[in-house]
Amino acid sequence: MIFEIDKNDLVLDRRAMGPWCRLPYPNHPKGCPNYDKKKACPPHSIFFNNIVEPPFFLVIHTFDLEAQSMRMKKRHPEWSDRQSRNLLYWQKGVMKKLKEEAKAFIESYDGDLLLVEIPEANGVHVFKTCENVGIILDRNPRKIVRKIMIIGKRKT
Repeated sequence: MIFEIDKNDLVLDRRAMGPWCRLPYPNHPKGCPNYDKKKACPPHSIFFNNIVEPPFFLVIHTFDLEAQSMRMKKRHPEWSDRQSRNLLYWQKGVMKKLKEEAKAFIESYDGDLLLVEIPEANGVHVFKTCENVGIILDRNPRKIVRKIMIIGKRKT
């Protein structure tokens, strides 16, 4: 799903460009393993307002994590709930579909658009931005996962 959002609904927060990336989470005591490794991730990423300008489009792909978990438990009955929901088994495919949809939209649009694949890495507070447009994201999803990218006009 892709739809235009008002620039006033977009929430930027520079903490997303590093401090939040380094917050510990299970099996990652130093935070995201991509920090300082990927070109699109902090500290190499560029602040959102420096690379794009309106119009902005939110790109959302919804994934049924609960159904995925049930499929994996059927295949691997000895697995824990956590194992059955592990993103290693589904995230790459979801991101591929999201990116394909975004690129098709960009190709059909009359204008020089840029896909921001990891908006958090560019300082977008994705949770608040989505909330502003009526989409509530679950911080620890158990049933439905929503992956988000943003498209904007490339700044010249």
